[in-house]
Amino acid sequence: MTRKIKTEKRTEISAKQPAKKHERQFSEAAVSMIELMSRIFKAQVLNALSDDTINKFADANFKDANFAREFLFLATKISKKLRTRFSVERLDALVKEQLSAVDKQSKQAFYEKVSKAVGLDPRQLVNEEGLTAHSNALMLETLIFIQKLRDETLQNWVTDTVRLMSEGKTLDDILVQFDNMTEKRKNHADFVTRTQVNMYNSLMTKARAQNLGITRAIWVTAKDERVRPSHNDRNGKEFDLSEGLYSSIDKKHIIPGVDYQCRCTVKLIIPAD
Repeated sequence: MTRKIKTEKRTEISAKQPAKKHERQFSEAAVSMIELMSRIFKAQVLNALSDDTINKFADANFKDANFAREFLFLATKISKKLRTRFSVERLDALVKEQLSAVDKQSKQAFYEKVSKAVGLDPRQLVNEEGLTAHSNALMLETLIFIQKLRDETLQNWVTDTVRLMSEGKTLDDILVQFDNMTEKRKNHADFVTRTQVNMYNSLMTKARAQNLGITRAIWVTAKDERVRPSHNDRNGKEFDLSEGLYSSIDKKHIIPGVDYQCRCTVKLIIPAD
């Protein structure tokens, strides 16, 4: 559906941000994945090593590379199992479950505000929307990020452990560093999921607005000390949805919600008839 809606006078409607519970639920699911992966990797790879294995790694005169093969064999085997356990199909189901909940709430709020402004039945607007392909593409993009999170985590555990072994670290040192790496990956999982939730919500709101002929919007920040300077510079300014809003501070054209951990939103402008 492509409609050109208008009102008797210019009307601004505030776009809805995703509920914090949706951000939290997606974050908790991704963090739990990293936590479970770390427990399995630690139990079946690192705890299967011995200090003798580590000492051989640090010995420059040691010619036999079997010790390296031992570690890499275990790491490769368990990494493969973990990729199977957290398969693309399973990650895809997780992404669709989480983002569909975000979309349901956002869609309802959007069309209720539009219908109030222009006098149309919100159910009709929902039924005529036709943005399934757009939503699926954004979900696929999020799936790629979650799959990358899984694979980079496994790769980092392997390469960083090899480096620590080559530096002559003890097994106890390696286990401590592994726990530290895991915490960093959990923090990264939280960062990725929250960013993807906001980006998905922002881009779907933009698509819905453009689908109704809404072309312009006003940037609105969270109005607190956490707002970055480049976003404060955009606050209150009107812009074209298709181009985004430029700031000389970061030298980018963007829309609210697509930058990392952006909490900004928009007021959509319904033009006057």
